[in-house]
Amino acid sequence: MIKSKSVNSLRHILQACLLSAALFAAAGCAGSSSGRAGSSSGRSCGAVEDCGASSSFMSADGVEVSDWQMGVSRLYPVPSTPPPAAPAGYAPVYLSHYGRHGSRYVAEPGVYATVHAVLSSARERGVLTPLGETVCRSFEDAYPVFSRREGELTQKGACQHRGIAARMVRNFPGLFDGRVRVEANSTNLERTMLSMLNFTQQLVALRPDLHLHADASRIGMGAINQHSSENPAVTAEDVRWKSQDAPWRPAFREYFRSLVDWRPVCSRLFTDLSFVEGIADPFDFLRSFYIVTLDLPSCPESDADFFRAFTSGELDLLGRMDNYAFYVEKGRYTGGNLRGCYLSESVLGDILDRTSEDLASGVGLRLRFGHDGCIMALLAMLKLDGWDAVLDDPAEAWTVWDVSKIPMASNIQIVLYAPKGRVPCCGTASGKEAAGAAEDELLFMMLLNEEPLTLPLDAVAPHFYRWSDFLAYCGPILDEARTALGQ
Repeated sequence: MIKSKSVNSLRHILQACLLSAALFAAAGCAGSSSGRAGSSSGRSCGAVEDCGASSSFMSADGVEVSDWQMGVSRLYPVPSTPPPAAPAGYAPVYLSHYGRHGSRYVAEPGVYATVHAVLSSARERGVLTPLGETVCRSFEDAYPVFSRREGELTQKGACQHRGIAARMVRNFPGLFDGRVRVEANSTNLERTMLSMLNFTQQLVALRPDLHLHADASRIGMGAINQHSSENPAVTAEDVRWKSQDAPWRPAFREYFRSLVDWRPVCSRLFTDLSFVEGIADPFDFLRSFYIVTLDLPSCPESDADFFRAFTSGELDLLGRMDNYAFYVEKGRYTGGNLRGCYLSESVLGDILDRTSEDLASGVGLRLRFGHDGCIMALLAMLKLDGWDAVLDDPAEAWTVWDVSKIPMASNIQIVLYAPKGRVPCCGTASGKEAAGAAEDELLFMMLLNEEPLTLPLDAVAPHFYRWSDFLAYCGPILDEARTALGQ
């Protein structure tokens, strides 16, 4: 966690950058037809650069690494087509968004240091294979940067959010006409705040007239990160459940050691396996090296590819681990108390309450920036897209969950539509409001990573549903969760 003083300083920088972005856009940036890559602090206009999502990697046995094998480290998949058009006679009037931070450096403390200690020692002792030499050289060249940027947003992560923002403007231009009010909030970590900064700067660059307010305060954290201690419903046991000291962790570690053999991977890197056993726990090294391998594509400092140390079968087995852990923490696991799932009532409740308030007050766009597990838990509580699976054995989670559906910069967009001419409290530049549309006249579409989701509701048109039906669907879910949480 960032110390509160650092968080406050970054919040001031964030606000200053948003102001400078508005001035920069007003000076003519929004009219540019091209843009160039910038740093993760964000400065872009016009077209958004390629963020490298199309890169492919090969395993040791010559098989292309799949999206599933990349898991939550998967680079954001840019959609090839825009979302479906609204039914005749309807126009978008409001968008509620929740986005994961973009690509980041490895967030878990000690992972880079573990890999560095083993590889540098192996080089000193002359026990690296030719592949190990290549891996060591590539990693050690970038290690001075990696070791000082744990958990921070990378340039690719900044690029991903600029791209999503630009496509949002392109997909829903009517939402951004005039001086539209935009509210943006993020958790108080650097990677989420900088994701919000890049996203909102891109919006302002393309639509200089936006009236934007952004914040990253602990006050609103419980409605963005439902598992944060800032959520009043979170208990000490909830915090422990997602920690390394969680009661389910021993079984998880035992499963990992029974599932994966560290020797084949290490034999591709080292000529002497006894060296590995003598310097570290081989399973700890394997896990750390695997995490680094998955996250390298997110890092612009290195074009190294460590996937050649793993066969496709080994990547399949290792990929089961994240599905196991995320399912136990955030899913409907019968061996737990489901609180990781039910705590999402704070996020869902905020989405529904804010939608009603925003439509009444003239806010046209609400942005939230948080984390992968928050999105998984929300989808699990809503029982959407296969995330509602109920299992007794978390070792089977990989058969029903696919955490690669929540890649870097993953996002949910809920877009509301009203009959044309009956836009509810649209907040135009003149301050006038169009005739209000009744709640049961509103339609909506839900997008996951900018692709439409099929919901368990009666569709008015493909992927379009009545907002009133969604509210009725969510009511019992919220009641169930709040009862389970003792509220």
